Amino acid sequence: MKSETSFDLDGDLIVVDAVVVGPTGRASVHLILDTGAVLTTLVPAIAESIGYTSVTGITPTVTRTAAADERGYLIQLVELAALGVTVPAVHANVADLGYGVDGVLGMNFLLDFNIEIRPSERRILVERIAP
Repeated sequence: MKSETSFDLDGDLIVVDAVVVGPTGRASVHLILDTGAVLTTLVPAIAESIGYTSVTGITPTVTRTAAADERGYLIQLVELAALGVTVPAVHANVADLGYGVDGVLGMNFLLDFNIEIRPSERRILVERIAP
């Protein structure tokens, strides 16, 4: 399966539209595509809006940013749709990123796909890796 999606730039950052689904709702979000992030991350306000709290989280986490160490918690999303594909049961870190973004789309989402980023065309091509 192949798909193509467009993206916006925020400065030099690639921003993609996504939909996150939790136990009590769904939210449309703007995520920074971050191949340097191990885990997809959401800010607490987004996680809470779809039914997650630190009490319902799987385990506490610490996110190391350039500014500080942010304490958070790990969740398992019902599903995450981004880049033209939908993936069920994606883990996400919940932490305050402090940059005015909804979160980052990390490698735990991207690893099942070959992706080609075409910055000058503002397109991302995605192909699911056959099992």
